[in-house]
Amino acid sequence: MPALETRSDCARCAALCCIAYPSDEMPGFAASKARGEPCPKLKVDGLCSIYETRAEDGFGGCIRFECFGAGQHVVQTLFDGRDWRGDPALLGPMVDTFLAMRPVSDLAYLVESALAVELDDAQRSALANVQTELADIASTRVGLSDQARIGAAEQTIRRIYASIDRAKLLKS
Repeated sequence: MPALETRSDCARCAALCCIAYPSDEMPGFAASKARGEPCPKLKVDGLCSIYETRAEDGFGGCIRFECFGAGQHVVQTLFDGRDWRGDPALLGPMVDTFLAMRPVSDLAYLVESALAVELDDAQRSALANVQTELADIASTRVGLSDQARIGAAEQTIRRIYASIDRAKLLKS
């Protein structure tokens, strides 16, 4: 099973981050909105109406936000390329799936970052196993609800990070 992508690709997403989060959880977001409500700057086609001037218009947080690939994974893999723009009934399920996918994507990013530093064979093997486990968890929407598996992966990552020389991590 291939590793999860850990860089966002907005062109393969459906503006899920612009919908999922309430504004009080988004620093640098100059509009008030509830969870699951589209950003007031989001056009009906799912594109940003102020994309080129986001920072100047008080939306610098949008520029700094990184979903670590969760958005495109939800759209392309878990919804087979379909999205709420073509089927408005998908909006709620897609937002819920995106919010469930984010912690898994964050963990996948941590695994990828750790694999980029010098590790011993046991650490590298454990991280490779976690990487495979995370991809398996994220292969279905049901898998994303398995908090025990996600928690176990997180604990393994924490244990390995605690054993890695901090100087190695800072260099990567």
